[in-house]
Amino acid sequence: MTSAGRTRDPEQRIRDIGQAAAELIAEAGPAALTHRAVAARAGVAVGTTTRYFSTIDDLRRHALEHLAAAVESDLDEIRRDLAGAPDPIAYLATAAAAGFEDRGAVLAECSLAYAGLFEEDLRELSLRWFTGLTEILSPYFGKVRSEVLAMCLDGAGINTALTGTAPTTARLEAVIRAISTMPDEDTTA
Repeated sequence: MTSAGRTRDPEQRIRDIGQAAAELIAEAGPAALTHRAVAARAGVAVGTTTRYFSTIDDLRRHALEHLAAAVESDLDEIRRDLAGAPDPIAYLATAAAAGFEDRGAVLAECSLAYAGLFEEDLRELSLRWFTGLTEILSPYFGKVRSEVLAMCLDGAGINTALTGTAPTTARLEAVIRAISTMPDEDTTA
């Protein structure tokens, strides 16, 4: 044990630092990320953050990977709950509306998407939500409709982040029902 009564656990410190960095990115954007700010949020010395992440880019990537892991967890929940839903459309509308009410989660997902816009090496992380959601929805809605649904939900997330107002469950359900009736074929080919 250390003098403060805690055991030294490097893996836990790395997780704590990643969580703190992810929270900072979600709250204030990637530009707010500094070793000093992350150390303060994580409750560790600045030297601890630089020991594990020598550059701010390493720390930012780790934070974005932390955000992507949260996306994976959310997708797993949707996959599980959708399988037992009597009405996939109503379930998706309710789940999306609840997700949009969590401002921190919305900002985190927007921050993750933003990172992939300008940095090719982060694109795969940024697209996890879209590709994962499309894959989950395809058995229920078909491939093309699922892609359109994922695009609409991405747009709703960006709009929610910008306006601070989440769409209602009723509005989301109306949009999802409308998309679910469109042809499921790629007419652009």
